[in-house]
Amino acid sequence: MAPKKRVTHQDVARAAGVSTAVVSYVVNNGPRPTSHDVRERVLKAISDLGYHPNAVARGLRSRRTNTIGYIVNDYSSMDVFLSSYNAQVLTGLTAELKAREHYVLVYPMDVGEDVGSLERLLNSSRLDGLVIRLVDETPETDALLERIAATRLPCVCIEQAGAVRFGFSAVIYDDRRGSYDATSYLISRGHRRIGHLCGDRRYVTARARLAGYRAALTDHGLPIDDALIYGNDWNPEAAHAAVMHMLGLHAPPTAMVVASDDLALKAIETLHMHNIRVPDDMAVIGFDDIPAGRNANPPLTTMRIPLVDLGQHAADLLLEMIQAEDSTAMNRIELLPVELVRRGTA
Repeated sequence: MAPKKRVTHQDVARAAGVSTAVVSYVVNNGPRPTSHDVRERVLKAISDLGYHPNAVARGLRSRRTNTIGYIVNDYSSMDVFLSSYNAQVLTGLTAELKAREHYVLVYPMDVGEDVGSLERLLNSSRLDGLVIRLVDETPETDALLERIAATRLPCVCIEQAGAVRFGFSAVIYDDRRGSYDATSYLISRGHRRIGHLCGDRRYVTARARLAGYRAALTDHGLPIDDALIYGNDWNPEAAHAAVMHMLGLHAPPTAMVVASDDLALKAIETLHMHNIRVPDDMAVIGFDDIPAGRNANPPLTTMRIPLVDLGQHAADLLLEMIQAEDSTAMNRIELLPVELVRRGTA
């Protein structure tokens, strides 16, 4: 059987009794208006014939590709495909873009990686705009954002904002405040020996969560004991050594603020292995609110970052800028709330 011939816009024009230019005006919503009757005839012909406009050709005419780049600038950028944190951000970003007929191109990029291949992508005319996840802050991110700014592509930063001079919008959250609130909550529950299991301190996030923990102790008149601060890794396996360290202290803590849910879940597993009851013997609070924490036994008390909302807000901001056809239009910083979710571990 011979392959079915592809329907063209000339076929639509003949069926609707209009010129090919009018078909283009209807498909592209301009640049010239069409009457209601003509538009309905063209749309009927498109439906009857099963016509699908050539996206590449439309993109060339409109200078739009409906494709958004999601750059993950991280010390372990390929974790974008593995971590629950990134999965939730991508869920929000992709869902919002898909609902508005846009696509996502994911570009993992390690911190310090040569920018040559990224520059080729940015200058390829394949992208309408960018969302970039930053785990560092200015001035460390300035060189990368300088390259992006030179392309004049609309850009929204997430997790960390770029330097003000770039004028990029950003969607961020307050790690320091979240950790402060977690520690304060444990203090309000009567705990006075509270440990902190740190994440990788190369990340602003890990340093800010440590700073919030320290500030809460100080503000509540409690001493900061460095022996209660342990760890420098996001790998959940690091939690085992941290828990063993805490349990080996002359005066072990009665509670822990843990820098991520993944670390917290592993810490609880280790505590259970040593017959330490959670929360009766050791209260534990995580950070992020990933699905695994909600489904754990007992369910994990945590500081919730609205990660899906973060992706959705980033998409909204970026599409506003693209619609305005101005890479610096409506630039703003959105600060999302970090909230304590009380469950079974604290």
